[in-house]
Amino acid sequence: MASSKILLQAAESFEFNIGTLIFLSNSTNEVYRFTKGDQSYILRLSQKSHEYAPKIRAEMDWLYYLVKNGVRASLPIHTCNHESMAVFYDEDKWYIATAFHEAAGRFFDKHNEQLWGPKIFRNWGETMGRMHRLSTSYEPPDILGKRDTWSRRSMNNPHLQRGRFYMLLEKLISMESTIDSLPRGSDSFGLIHHDFHPYNFFINNSEITVFDFDDSIYGWFSLDIAIAATHAVWWGVHAEDRVTKSRFAQQFLHEFLMGYEKEHQLSEYWKRTIPLFMEYRNICSYFWWLSEWNGDESSFTEDQRNAIDYAVKLIERGLPFDGCDIQV
Repeated sequence: MASSKILLQAAESFEFNIGTLIFLSNSTNEVYRFTKGDQSYILRLSQKSHEYAPKIRAEMDWLYYLVKNGVRASLPIHTCNHESMAVFYDEDKWYIATAFHEAAGRFFDKHNEQLWGPKIFRNWGETMGRMHRLSTSYEPPDILGKRDTWSRRSMNNPHLQRGRFYMLLEKLISMESTIDSLPRGSDSFGLIHHDFHPYNFFINNSEITVFDFDDSIYGWFSLDIAIAATHAVWWGVHAEDRVTKSRFAQQFLHEFLMGYEKEHQLSEYWKRTIPLFMEYRNICSYFWWLSEWNGDESSFTEDQRNAIDYAVKLIERGLPFDGCDIQV
């Protein structure tokens, strides 16, 4: 966690009373809410080297561009020095601070038809479609500070070189090889959110306001769509059986793409890659925690053990992950 010194420096940089600061979460970044005047804002502290600052500046530049061109997103605010970020150092740690207007609305709720259902899916798709359309013509102000481009993962954990873990690793390597061979034309590949899931937007009167652009990369538009669909299946289905998940995925993508294609056209070729990218997102989810695993299986939770067993069983049977066996 950031020290009180870092928090005070952030308050001074963004000109707010530190007494209004409320801690919200700490996963990839530390996130806080603060107030200034009668407005609520979000403070994000990223524990990264100062050398990473150009990447975050590129994120802010793209976000400003999207909002300027009609995308509903949480707009960043500037520091007292008119910068899009502030960089701090304390106790051998660097922090990059950014701040945003707090989005209006609420998270999704699969039990509330005002917060989950066809209208939400279409608006979600329309928002992403607009982002992708704008991405096709976007030129970053600083070519040296561009966001990263999709690349294969580097998996050097020796504990993954055996048994069922190696089966998961082989599946990942095989999928990345297939994905790496896909075309990268400007109509299908550009700057994407790369994590546009239901906990990265608020819903207000069915309107979507997107935030958390810190995973944005240059990648395939159909990958961005697949990430949305995969998380919708993970968190938005009322039953856990395979048939229900696949039926939901089909219905979700039908509505989502109806909204998406109001803003950006996706060819049939790229639509057919969505299940591939959905399965890729599924297999990647295991390596979010396996990549640094210490080899001790007793460290797994029961849910993690069950998830590994189920994934391996699907791979052995040559079956796609739940929700990925669809036609688009």
